[in-house]
Amino acid sequence: MSNSTPEQYTNPEVHEATSTLMTVIKFLRDIVVIFLIAFAIRSFLVTPFQIQGVSMDDSFSDREYILVNTFGYLNFDTHFNEFLYSNPDPVSGTIAQLLKKIPIHVGDPKRGDVIVLKPHIDKSREYYIKRVIGLPGETVRIFDGKVFIKKVDAEDFVEINEPYLSLVNSGQTLVNDQRTEKIFEIPENSYWAMGDNRLNSSDSRNCFKNCNLPNSTHFLAREDILGKVAMSFGYFNIFDKKEGFPHFGSFKWEVKPRFFDTPSTAQYPELDSATHD
Repeated sequence: MSNSTPEQYTNPEVHEATSTLMTVIKFLRDIVVIFLIAFAIRSFLVTPFQIQGVSMDDSFSDREYILVNTFGYLNFDTHFNEFLYSNPDPVSGTIAQLLKKIPIHVGDPKRGDVIVLKPHIDKSREYYIKRVIGLPGETVRIFDGKVFIKKVDAEDFVEINEPYLSLVNSGQTLVNDQRTEKIFEIPENSYWAMGDNRLNSSDSRNCFKNCNLPNSTHFLAREDILGKVAMSFGYFNIFDKKEGFPHFGSFKWEVKPRFFDTPSTAQYPELDSATHD
C-alpha cells in the first residue's frame, strides 16, 4: 500500500489570454454593450430633442432642448410599426413582429399633454411638438376662435379654458383662417393635437401641413406619437452660425432651463363636470 499523497496542482489549468486580439475583442464587446444600452434607453425610456420652430410659443421656444419620456406611452403593439415600414430586412422584420406580440402597454396620451410626434404627411420635418386636445371617440368643435369638446357619451359641447395660450393667440384658434364653425369627430386610436401658437402652427386643423395632399387627415394616429415632454434644459447660446460657419454666441441663456418645472401638461376641470347621457 502506497503512502503517497495526491498530486497537488498549484498552477491553473487555463490562463486568460492576454494577446492583442483578446484586448480588441473585449473592447468591441464593451462597445456593443454600451451601444445596446444606449439604444434601449433612447428607444424605450427617454429621447433628447431640440425644438426647431415657434409652433409651441410661449410654452416652449425655438432652439430649446427637451427630454421626452417615451416609456410612459410605450405600447409594443404599435411601437415597432415604423421600423417595419422602413426596414425591408426579413430577419429584422420577423424580430419586430415577435416583439409586437408582447403584451406591454404602459399608457396612452392624456388631454393637455405636450407630445413629440412623427407626422403622417410631412416627411420634410422628422418630428413635431404639439399639445393633445381631443381624445379618441370625442368630437371637437372650433367656432369663433374658440375650442369646444364633447366627450364620449356627453350631451353637450364644453368650451375649454386654455391659459397656456399667449394674449395674441387667445381666441385665435381658426380653421382655414375662418371663424365659421367646424366640427371634427375623432376616430378610435386617434387624437386631435394643436400647437400653442395657434397663429403659426401646422397641426390637426390643417392635417399637419395641407389637407389637399393624398392620404392627409386631421387626426393623429396613436402609433405616430413618440412620447411626452418631461423636462426642459433651455438653450445656452455658445455658438451661432453665420454664413454657414459657427462663431461664438452671446454666452447667455436665450431660453432658461426649467427642469422639473417644465409645463408638460394642462388640466381642464370644466370637462370633468360635463353632463353625460
